[in-house]
Amino acid sequence: MDKLVSVAINTFRESMRERILAVALVFGVILMASSVLLSPLAIGAKQKIVMDVGLAAISIIGVLMAVFLGSTLLHKEIDKKAIYLVLTRPIPRPAFLAGKLAGVVLAIALVFAVMTAVMIGTIALGKGILRPVVFASVYLSFLETGVVCSIVMLFSTFTTPMLTSFFALCIFAAGSMSGDLRVFASKFGGGGMKLATDALYYLLPNLKVFNLRHEAVHGLPFAAGDILRATIYAVVYSAVAFFFACAVFRRREFK
Repeated sequence: MDKLVSVAINTFRESMRERILAVALVFGVILMASSVLLSPLAIGAKQKIVMDVGLAAISIIGVLMAVFLGSTLLHKEIDKKAIYLVLTRPIPRPAFLAGKLAGVVLAIALVFAVMTAVMIGTIALGKGILRPVVFASVYLSFLETGVVCSIVMLFSTFTTPMLTSFFALCIFAAGSMSGDLRVFASKFGGGGMKLATDALYYLLPNLKVFNLRHEAVHGLPFAAGDILRATIYAVVYSAVAFFFACAVFRRREFK
């Protein structure tokens, strides 16, 4: 456990030194500012625009950080030959991967906290109303990012950073539309297409379960049971992806 925590802390520090963190924070502030500038275009909907842009920015930045941070951290250890020093110590490979994953998630959590604080401050300055559904939406976006992190970790164990980023972004896009593709195939597709879309629906992450932005923006009610189910789904899917990442990493030989 001590070794896992040590790897996580070192990974967190390394992530904090990445330029992408500064870019993400600046990009978030710009998006928040742009939402304020665009609000006059929709009279009476200023807070909705601020909230809509803010929640979308939090989700997008979280996913991009998961992809670009997660895809390079393990490769850097291998490229610099530092992986040999790490693996000669009495630290299991799964613990090493878990530490890397935890470090990235901690770095992203910090960005989420800063972004959420900026959004709350912007809404408060506009005398808007903050409902619990807003925080639930941020929480689900964080769960979505955690799932993406586990997928990135899986690909990073056997391919290059560029391919890892490409595959992860493709899976993110497909996972966001898998439910719609399944409905489309059931109405207009044949038997083969239905089987293919059903298989993809259950194989790919169903990221729509983490989207609560519409309810947050319009102040609609939400079921606490949906939050619990989304949490369980994120934990189980991430655990399965991490299990396969460990299986691949155990068998990998470094030369």
